[in-house]
Amino acid sequence: MKVTLERLPESRVQLDIEVDDERLEKSLDSAYKRLAQKARIPGFRPGKAPRHMIERAYGREGLIREALDRLVPDVYNETIEQEDVPAIAQPELEILELEPVRFKATVAVRPTIDLGDYRSIRVERQPVEVTDEQVEETVMTLRRRFAERETVERPAAHGDVLTVDVEGVIKGQPAEGDTEETFDEPFVQDTDAEFQLKEGQDLLVPGLAEAFVGMSAGDVKTVDITIPDDFRVERFQGKPASFTLTVKLVEEEKLPEEDDELAAKVNADDFKSFADVRARIREDIEKALVEQEDTRVRNEAIDKLLEIATLDFPRVMVEREIDHMVSDAMGNDRQQYAAYLSRIGRSEEEFRETWREAAELRVRRALILGELGEKEGIDPTEADVEAELDRIAAPMGEEASRFRELFMTPDGIATIRRNLLSQQTLERLSAIVAGNGDDNTVAGATEAAATNDDLGENVPTTEEERA
Repeated sequence: MKVTLERLPESRVQLDIEVDDERLEKSLDSAYKRLAQKARIPGFRPGKAPRHMIERAYGREGLIREALDRLVPDVYNETIEQEDVPAIAQPELEILELEPVRFKATVAVRPTIDLGDYRSIRVERQPVEVTDEQVEETVMTLRRRFAERETVERPAAHGDVLTVDVEGVIKGQPAEGDTEETFDEPFVQDTDAEFQLKEGQDLLVPGLAEAFVGMSAGDVKTVDITIPDDFRVERFQGKPASFTLTVKLVEEEKLPEEDDELAAKVNADDFKSFADVRARIREDIEKALVEQEDTRVRNEAIDKLLEIATLDFPRVMVEREIDHMVSDAMGNDRQQYAAYLSRIGRSEEEFRETWREAAELRVRRALILGELGEKEGIDPTEADVEAELDRIAAPMGEEASRFRELFMTPDGIATIRRNLLSQQTLERLSAIVAGNGDDNTVAGATEAAATNDDLGENVPTTEEERA
């Protein structure tokens, strides 16, 4: 074979392959035998007609094209092995000539990644402070959870809980030949909807929630609102809409006092007084803020890593990521998917395009984190896996042992190893940007890292997955 190899942008390789005459002749002989079995040549039983008769019946070009069905894939596979081409997808094939047989194969290959001077990246950690306002806001949320409701006859005010019916139509233009000035397209119809009337909130569209202020049980009102330009259904954007509002019930919240009785309702075993509740609230807020700062530092570190890294990867990786994201969001029911596309007024191509930017970012992040893990020699040990299994199973109590066994499969262990690799890589990155880059010790996986799925869930673990 004669092979010309050309590297193309976006991690692709183009192979120009010419098959030698001897190889072609062997393939033609095999093609003749296959055609002879199904050919109907007068005077000959199936499979017995001589080659020149088969070639006369199908023509030499027909015989060659029959040979190509097996010849081209075989030659292509031998070529990428011979040329050490790290293909990660099926090739695009184009027949250039039949005699001699010459074809072109364009195939995506493993990405190339250069992290640059990643150890010089620094991200300053911001101090975490819990304010009294944050504590009071959480206390109020807790009191509302245990609040009682009292039906009132007065007009609705902010803070009340309403039970309502909402009917809405979009006012559209008449169809051609229609004598009506406008038509009404059903927009929303909710019955016995319950919500708390809060100042500044949006209910479906801006301005709708405020329309309920001052209405009493039994009141009916119609309001006209223009649908905003960023509304999720494109065909409704900017259209005038008419809403009919019916208030069925107005209830006032009766908040419990901040006392020991409320503490007992929250958890009598953990809290002896409401002061204990406040202390736990402050502790939980601080923990959440620390985790939030951890995430901010990691996000900023990854952004800086992306700025200095050089990546070349095939578009097919983005398409595959879009497949995953759409499947996660929409499920595998094609009928429901089609119905949803119809409802939002988009084609499948348009809908997929809305995911492209996020998919590309996920691919880029996954690639640089995978490369970072390899550069830093991060490799979860068996002890790490065992410890993670224990951590996952611990909350199951007496069922922990049985629950643990569910993960003791090749796929389960592989998943745990991927998660640990993700967590440990992110921890290593945090250490580097804090100026601890000379310490190659990877700390045990933390719960904060475990929850940071959007950064780490796609970190590949094998050479094939990294591709």
